[in-house]
Amino acid sequence: MTTSTRPLRIGNISASRADRATATAEFLAASTLDVVALDMLSDEAMLDLAAQRADGGPGYERTAVVQLRECLDLLGAVGGTRGGAGGNRGGAGNVGGGPGKSGDDDNTGVRVVTNAGALDPEGLAHELRALARESGIDLPVACVVSGEVTDRASELGLGEVDVATVRHGAFGIARALADGAVVVVTGRVSREALVTGAAAAHHGWTHSALDALAGSVAVGHVLSGGPGATGVVDSSTDVTRTTDPVTGGYPIAEISGDGSAVITRHPSAFGSVTVGTVTDQLLDGVAGARYAAPDVVLRLDSVRLAQEGTDRVRLSGARGEPAPPVVAVVGMGRAEGELRPRRVARPLPQGEAGHVVVLPGGARENVPVPGETAPIGPGELPTPWTPSAVPGGAGVSTQLGSVASVRRGVVGRGVNIAVWTWDDSAFAWLAGEFTSERLRELVGALDGMEVRRYPLPNLRAVNFVARPPRGVAPVAGLGAELASARLEVPGELLEYGP
Repeated sequence: MTTSTRPLRIGNISASRADRATATAEFLAASTLDVVALDMLSDEAMLDLAAQRADGGPGYERTAVVQLRECLDLLGAVGGTRGGAGGNRGGAGNVGGGPGKSGDDDNTGVRVVTNAGALDPEGLAHELRALARESGIDLPVACVVSGEVTDRASELGLGEVDVATVRHGAFGIARALADGAVVVVTGRVSREALVTGAAAAHHGWTHSALDALAGSVAVGHVLSGGPGATGVVDSSTDVTRTTDPVTGGYPIAEISGDGSAVITRHPSAFGSVTVGTVTDQLLDGVAGARYAAPDVVLRLDSVRLAQEGTDRVRLSGARGEPAPPVVAVVGMGRAEGELRPRRVARPLPQGEAGHVVVLPGGARENVPVPGETAPIGPGELPTPWTPSAVPGGAGVSTQLGSVASVRRGVVGRGVNIAVWTWDDSAFAWLAGEFTSERLRELVGALDGMEVRRYPLPNLRAVNFVARPPRGVAPVAGLGAELASARLEVPGELLEYGP
């Protein structure tokens, strides 16, 4: 995959076992993409696959095989030949290539990055190569080892869990794509890594490109929520998405060389892409004003969103800080009677993460750790902000949801509750009204929990992070009732809407 001066066009799709076999092929045939991120793993899926492997089955998601079988002709042709003909394919099946592609790229066809490898990426990679050979195609498939550490869970401080993995970052994926891989299979990498790895390969970024990497992390965070970015579903962290893969609102991003991007949607998809839908997804599962990915720390307070056109939102301004010195090791289990998996995370030094990529030719390489790391700074940042005038008018009793939106997500052993609005004047009221004390008044289940408040003026949001005492699980659905809470707001505020 050669570096390019044009934007990377990458789409997100999450297929499930219940989907028709042709869903991914339909998604690709109706769009023009360079890369598709086939994001197939939730906490529930990881636990299911661990149980499946314990019963003698594969440790990877075979749905990926079912889906990719139907779209082999749409995949990148570099290194992949059919019937010995060789060369690059053109014509109608040339998704992401052909005349519409600028001359600085020789590659045609879409590439696939997928976390469907789960606990055995090498096993899935082997099956995909065999599948392609049956069709007369030599398909370059690479993989990033799963980083499974279940047998070390106690040693790493995770306790008794059913499965534990290291959340690797983006540069194993980037190395594989740069080496010519058409399909890259990973395990449960960090949330944004599929997108960031593809962008790093496309634009030739190194670990020092902090701002560009940070921008792609923000984009990857938005795309990882699938239909949440188009307002089709309230897709919170790690909830398996079950809407139709083609019409169900899956997003697309056009990522430029500086890390800025336009978020849009699949042409056949329901929903719409607005500053509101992107804001809502961007605030899912974030702690404070710094969002730590394995390769860079995103200054969330620096991100700006603007409506560029119908179903087109520009994301820009992202600032990056050096990568953290540690990555996350995440253990998961399900206690009897619990509906959702129990998750516990611990830090692991970057140098001990065992980040290895297996290239299409079979060579195994250790993925270098970032050359510069730094401890993650405090969540609070001195964000310059001059508030607009607070709306006036007589106070009116109304539900919070009539003047603002609420986004909830999972943050480590706690939750984040973000309240955001769509107008600078409305945010001036929101920033003054929503203190930690006010949140406690409106959400009674916060009693006994630590609550921290982080204003994010660029996003017109106030983000709260609530953590229960160690060893105590947070209340299920914490904050779900906040949007319906009644409070008194300035009458002029009711003139604003999303």
